Amino acid sequence: MADLMEPTKPVNAYWLWLGENRESLTKEAGSGKAPAVGKLAGQKWNVLSEAAKKPCGKKTEALKKEYEQKMADFVAAGGVKGKRKAEKAEAKAAKGGSKKARK
Repeated sequence: MADLMEPTKPVNAYWLWLGENRESLTKEAGSGKAPAVGKLAGQKWNVLSEAAKKPCGKKTEALKKEYEQKMADFVAAGGVKGKRKAEKAEAKAAKGGSKKARK
C-alpha cells in the first residue's frame, strides 16, 4: 500500500492575488527581492476595493471546499490529520529544535 499523503491547505485570497500579479509588482518595485515586492504588494492589497478582491475570495472558497473534500477522503482512507506536522515537530525537537542567533 502506498503511503497516504495529507492534502495541503489552500492559500488565502491575498496569496492568490500576489501569485497572479507578482510579475507586474516586481517590475513596479524595480527589484525581484521578496521584501520589496512584499511591501509593495501589501500596500496595494490594502487599498484594493472589496469588489476587486472578490474574485480571489471566490477562488479561495472553491479551493477550501476542494481541500475539505480531499481531507475527508484522506481521513476515510485511514490517514491521520496533522500527523505530518506532529512528526516534523518531533524531529525538530529531537534534533535540538531551537534556532541559534546569527552572528
